[in-house]
Amino acid sequence: MTNMFIQKRLERLKENRLAGKPGLSIDQVRDTQMKLRFNKYESQFIELVSKQLDHPKALISNVLLIEAIIELVATDKDLCEQVMAEWYAQSKPSLDFFSEIRIRARRLEDPIEAEFSEVSSSVSQALEHK
Repeated sequence: MTNMFIQKRLERLKENRLAGKPGLSIDQVRDTQMKLRFNKYESQFIELVSKQLDHPKALISNVLLIEAIIELVATDKDLCEQVMAEWYAQSKPSLDFFSEIRIRARRLEDPIEAEFSEVSSSVSQALEHK
């Protein structure tokens, strides 16, 4: 997997799957559920991905949803400021992925001048319907 943040989160959640595991603090126990809805084919595709990664579908969904939120908040300065101000106004704690939001937001602030060349990817070829 190319995104190290996703991989680390997957491993941590996999280790913390069982509530009551010795040494697991109460703030690490996932006790809230959100209902995610997918159509039949989306669900089947996520199932294939989860099998290839050897992680349960619910774990993959959790990690990818958090990843998408990190990316969304990090790339929209106004949204980030509004959400974080409201979060902290409610005296809520910093979450483990807040540092990742800051890291990614900083990268966007410091653009790098460079040249680039388009490179064909095996992923692009895999996405072509055969």
